[in-house]
Amino acid sequence: MKSIRLAALAMALALAVGFFAVFTLLRSPGPQVRLLVYAYRDPITGIDPSVEFDTGLVVLGAVYEPLLYYNPLTNSFTPALAERWLRVNETYWVFKLREGVVFHDGTPMTAEAVRFSILRSKAVYEERGVGPGYIWDPVEDVLVLNDTAVGFKLRYPAPLDLIASSAYGAYIYSPRVLEYAGAADPADESVRLWFERGRSLGSGPYYIDYYDPLNEVRLRKFDGWWGWAKVDNPRAPELVIVKIVGEPVTQVVGLRGGSIHIATAVPRAEVRALVGEGFRVIKQHTYYSYTLMFNVRRWPTNITEFRLAVLHAIPWGELIDGVLHGFGVPGSGVVPYGYPGYVDDLRYEYNLTKARELLRKAGLEGARVKIEIVITAGYEEEEMFSRLLESELRKLGIELEIRSYPWEVVKEHGAAVWRDPEEAPHLIINDWWPTYPTPYDYLYLLHCSSREWNWAGYCNEELDELLDTALELEGLEYEEALRLYERAQRIVFEEGVAAALWTIVQHYVVSPKVKIGEEALNPLYMYVVWFQYVEVL
Repeated sequence: MKSIRLAALAMALALAVGFFAVFTLLRSPGPQVRLLVYAYRDPITGIDPSVEFDTGLVVLGAVYEPLLYYNPLTNSFTPALAERWLRVNETYWVFKLREGVVFHDGTPMTAEAVRFSILRSKAVYEERGVGPGYIWDPVEDVLVLNDTAVGFKLRYPAPLDLIASSAYGAYIYSPRVLEYAGAADPADESVRLWFERGRSLGSGPYYIDYYDPLNEVRLRKFDGWWGWAKVDNPRAPELVIVKIVGEPVTQVVGLRGGSIHIATAVPRAEVRALVGEGFRVIKQHTYYSYTLMFNVRRWPTNITEFRLAVLHAIPWGELIDGVLHGFGVPGSGVVPYGYPGYVDDLRYEYNLTKARELLRKAGLEGARVKIEIVITAGYEEEEMFSRLLESELRKLGIELEIRSYPWEVVKEHGAAVWRDPEEAPHLIINDWWPTYPTPYDYLYLLHCSSREWNWAGYCNEELDELLDTALELEGLEYEEALRLYERAQRIVFEEGVAAALWTIVQHYVVSPKVKIGEEALNPLYMYVVWFQYVEVL
């Protein structure tokens, strides 16, 4: 008990030191500001609005805006930078832009800015293979009709309203970034580097005031945002600190000490106690899925029967209550529950007898086999799942080595499957939330061309053809596209290449000094908080 108290004291002191400089600044002579501290557990991986495809979304969602927002719970759209839009025919759309919008540098938001932003996202992906610009694949050109209207000419029919509402690769920003970066080509690396120095050129309610991706990002209220009169929230934070607090226990210490106002990674077992202390807990249904992926290029996970044996050794019935303390929904297939393309009957049963039979078919019955799994450090659910799987595999004579790394290192280990399969782990957990609402987004993780995220190293021509055909059908024959996505998931299920473990029900623990309603939570992208709707009391 003494060692536990000392550890808690050490964490509290470390957290206090981390916030000392900020609060000293706020106590200095001058007007006080409404401060909100938002604790997030992973380092920010980037803030280029056309390139970033990971945790930077936590920042980008407050700084930039797309043309539209989409709510999958109500299957409805909300205008953002576009007030109206029209599908003229199968391959041509028109968007009428909101007037009076300015970017953080004071320049007006125009049709030319929309064209520049979208074509840059597309170009960076097509020329350099990075970022989420593939979402704009259907777009042949973006036409400037006048200052406040753009036309989209498509190569094939596509649900452009859904694509335009994506939180990755669909943000609009000022073309003056070329001037500031001293670049002539939008895809030039100097443009990305300009952003990564902590600069922003969005139109959102906050702009980046300070950027340290490993420790904290400070967002300052942008008084020129077009939406303040509409939101009518005089208690909105003037300064938001996105604080990187990797240890869940440290987030609890910060909440109790008053240095954290919204925590995103409190241990689930601690939630009830915090509620009893006066903290509020908000539960959000999400599309944040944890997928177990198998290295199909390394022995013995290159054997289908071995992969299936491992999947049948997972005690699926214990995952939600035992691992997630009820904060989740069971996985089925690859696409998460409640998302377009979800299939309800793609679940493996926990059956060690069947697992042994599969090992016999693989020629491994009675053999001493050692495999490894890579998980993300600080993710309690991954740690608990791995320990549970380790115990079950031991009953089959399989030794599981658990290796835990920071998220950036996990990504490197996953992508290593294409460089040297022996360097990549046998098993790895890839947690994923969507780009825009299409089943393709999750199944693309197993597309042969997805060298950044296909950590299974899996290539299947039939699967790739199903996925690519389905994507092109979405804008024309949506129901047929969903049938193709289902066929693709059944291939993955039968071969045991990957399986969704669960979909997260996200819990935010909120200080009594802060009021946060459901309108502040992005219904599609967890961890993205619209701070303009938060009240600092």
